[in-house]
Amino acid sequence: MKILLAHALKSEAGIIRQHFPLAKLVSREDGQELVCLDKNLHLLRTGMGQELSEAALVAQVDPQKVDLIIHFGVSGSLSDNWSLLQIIRGTKFSCAGQPDLKISPLETVKAPGIQETSFFSSSNAITDEVMRDSAKSTGAEAVDMESYPVARFCERYTIPLLAIRCISDRAGSSTPDDFKQHFTGASQTLQNYLLREVLKKLL
Repeated sequence: MKILLAHALKSEAGIIRQHFPLAKLVSREDGQELVCLDKNLHLLRTGMGQELSEAALVAQVDPQKVDLIIHFGVSGSLSDNWSLLQIIRGTKFSCAGQPDLKISPLETVKAPGIQETSFFSSSNAITDEVMRDSAKSTGAEAVDMESYPVARFCERYTIPLLAIRCISDRAGSSTPDDFKQHFTGASQTLQNYLLREVLKKLL
């Protein structure tokens, strides 16, 4: 199985990079970076936001050579169901002005103990209660800035998607302080989970 790991920020993938000391750089341009971690595993850094995420996928990914995309990163919580540093998995994706998408990974791709939920991709960080209420009105329970274009790419090319994120903040007025305090912990928690519970069983 040929797997693509996709993420937005360099700081979201440091532990994974260290786990593959023989990784080789494939390309780097305009903030995008594609690295070959293993013969069947590549890591793509897209940059932050929907436009950069979509542009990176189009420029760097051959859909015919990918069997699974694992999209990972941190998220803000729009629901009281999710606690800080909790890992969640998206199966429904929404974005302003676009139709909702429902995409699931292959049945053989397991994410033990992780609850499924809906992701809303925002154009901007949610930093006040008005923005939070607007995002919640979509029915989503978590918010990020990249999941929707990744889901759309996967739907277009019929590629299974495992969208998995860790809660770094309560999306709203407390986001700046929450993110500053919990981003590193959320990122590390998610990377360690992926290495231990997902990639180890796929590679």
